[in-house]
Amino acid sequence: MLLIGINEDWTGQMSKIIIFSDIHIHPHKKSSERLQNCVDVLDWALKTAVDRKIPNVIFAGDLFHDRQRIDVPTYQKTFEVFNKYQGLEIYLLLGNHDLWHFKKWDVSSVYPLKSIEGVTVISKPSTLLIGGKHISFLPYTHDPAEDLKKVGNNEDKILFGHVAIDGALWNVMAQTRAEVSVEHDGDMTKVDSSIFKGWKDVFLGHYHAEQKLASKEVDGYNVEYIGSPLQLSFGEAFQHKHIIEYDLETGEKEYIRNTFSPQHFIIPEKDLEKYDLEKNFIRVVVDDISATGIIEMRQDLMGNHKVGSLEIKQKEKKVNEDLVEDAKAILFKETEMLEKYVEQEDKNEHLEGLDKDKLLEIGKGICEVE
Repeated sequence: MLLIGINEDWTGQMSKIIIFSDIHIHPHKKSSERLQNCVDVLDWALKTAVDRKIPNVIFAGDLFHDRQRIDVPTYQKTFEVFNKYQGLEIYLLLGNHDLWHFKKWDVSSVYPLKSIEGVTVISKPSTLLIGGKHISFLPYTHDPAEDLKKVGNNEDKILFGHVAIDGALWNVMAQTRAEVSVEHDGDMTKVDSSIFKGWKDVFLGHYHAEQKLASKEVDGYNVEYIGSPLQLSFGEAFQHKHIIEYDLETGEKEYIRNTFSPQHFIIPEKDLEKYDLEKNFIRVVVDDISATGIIEMRQDLMGNHKVGSLEIKQKEKKVNEDLVEDAKAILFKETEMLEKYVEQEDKNEHLEGLDKDKLLEIGKGICEVE
C-alpha cells in the first residue's frame, strides 16, 4: 500500500485530473491472463496520476464486466489496486455493467469499494467540487435528457456521464452506429448530443470507441466518448487506446496512449509477417478454410509465436456480378416464354374461364430477380 501523501509538490497539478472509463475487469476469453491485463491497466491509470502528481481521478463507469456475478479473484485483485493507491481521490461513476438492477442505482458491484479511503462512488445525478471546479455526474440512465435535469445548475459546465447517444459509433470494425430514442408524451424522441447544449465539456462512458460527437468550434460545446483503455474484443481491433489528462482551468487535454496491453488483429493470411503476433489476439482471414496448410499454420502460430488467442475465419465470398446479370437475362427470356405459353394455353378449352393476366402476374413473380 503506497499511502500517497498529497503535499506542496502536488499543488501545481491540483487543477488537473486523470480520466478513464469502461475497463470491464473480468477474465475475458475465460483467461486469467486477460483478467490480469485489465488489472494492469487499472494500476497504470492510477500510477500515472501518482507519477504526474495529479491528485484526482475520475472513472466514467463499467469498472466490472459482469453485472450480477463477479468471481473472487476479480474482486480481490481490483480491491488490492485501489487499496494500493490510498491518498488519491478516486471518483467511480456507475455504468450499466456495475448495476444489479438495470434501471436502478441503489445496488451496485462498485459500492463496497467506497470503504477504501479516497474512493467515492457516485450513484445518483450530482455535482461535486473537485480541483476547485464544480463537476457534475450522471450515472447510467435510459433517459439522460430527463435525468440531466436532476443535476441542477453547474456554473463550471463540466459533466461526466455513462449513457447511450444516438448516432454514436459502437462497433468500429462493423461501422455500426447506435439508434437511441426515448418515449415522451406518446412520441419517440432521438437522444443525441444536443441534450448537452449549455455544457462546456462533456465526457461519456459506455461505448468503447473513442470519438467526438460535438466540438466547441462547430457546436459551441464538447461531447466525447472517452473509450475503453484497452482493446476488449475484435470489435475494437486496430484502435489506439488511452486515458486522458484534463486541465480543469484551461480545458486542455492530453491523451496518454496505452502501449503495453495485448491487441486484437484481423489479418489476411498473406500479411501475417507484417505484424507482431506475440501475445496478441489474432484472427486470420483465409481464402479456403479447408486448405491443407491450415493445420500447419495454426500449429506454427500457437507454438512458435505464442499468440494470446487464435481464430481462423474464411473470407466472405462475394457474389459474381456477371453471374447475376446472366441469371437475370435467363429469367427475362423465361418470362417471354411464359407469355407465349399462357397465350397458347388460353385457347385450351380445359382452361376456359381462367384469368390470363393473373396467370402472367403469378408466373412473373416466381421468375422475378431482385
